Amino acid sequence: MTLASQRMASISGSDLMVLTKSFAAHSVLAFWPSAAQLLDPRKSAAAVVASLPSQAPTPTAAQYVDALACQALQHQAVQHPYLSALAWVELPDTRWALRDFAREYYAYFAHFPRYLTAVISKLENPAHRLALMENLTEESGQYEQEELDELAAIGIEPEWIIGLPHPELFRRFRRALGVLDTDASAESIEMVCWREQFLAILTNGSAAEALGALGLGTETIVQTIYQPFVDAIGRIGMNPRDSVFFPLHTAVDDHHQATLRDIAIDLAATEQGRRDLAKGMQKALALRCSFWSWLHQRALQLE
Repeated sequence: MTLASQRMASISGSDLMVLTKSFAAHSVLAFWPSAAQLLDPRKSAAAVVASLPSQAPTPTAAQYVDALACQALQHQAVQHPYLSALAWVELPDTRWALRDFAREYYAYFAHFPRYLTAVISKLENPAHRLALMENLTEESGQYEQEELDELAAIGIEPEWIIGLPHPELFRRFRRALGVLDTDASAESIEMVCWREQFLAILTNGSAAEALGALGLGTETIVQTIYQPFVDAIGRIGMNPRDSVFFPLHTAVDDHHQATLRDIAIDLAATEQGRRDLAKGMQKALALRCSFWSWLHQRALQLE
């Protein structure tokens, strides 16, 4: 069970309902009368206001962030039919679909250090910056012994990953599927747009919006969205060394999530910070959902 899933499980049904009502009560849209209400001559302004939902208790910063994480895990970017079809071998050609994913996704994922650096530059708290710098170090292929022990326990040999940046591990996966390395001129316009729009969120938004995009809208869901690829790879058969990129992220990525969660909680101390966290998360999820839909359509065209 992923860290985010554990957070979801720890919130009881009644608590989640309270939090959901609280979000609705604190949303601008929840207080804003609909067009029908505004145009109904039978209702006075007082009646319109009276019909709006009453405010629920304001959730703590931790409750707010954890509830956002639950929302992220329920988003179509995580529950997409492409992912379930991939996991259950319901696409016309699973190997082709994996190769198509490997070919296209690299144009987005290879820039992850840029994304992380952009967020770090937005943070004012030195402790926050230091924490994400440690994540950046791991992305470059440097691990603590405790992490290596965790990886060894699930069959990942240290020599497969030490000193190798994560984009290089993904390139190994691509080559194993027969995808040749190409230069930037061969990138699909769809991938260029995703990357540029995501970078724009990180560089133009507030610190909270940037963290909402990279943390809640990306790292929180990574373990869950990569699991279908682990399943699909297991069904077609592949050398574990060649596909190590995926179990590396699905099995022991909890500390990345924990670091980003702690920072998000600090940024959720204000109402504006909470709104920006949610906004960044929703933007990132929408972009990824569009990517899955694009891949799904391409995979189904083989029928």
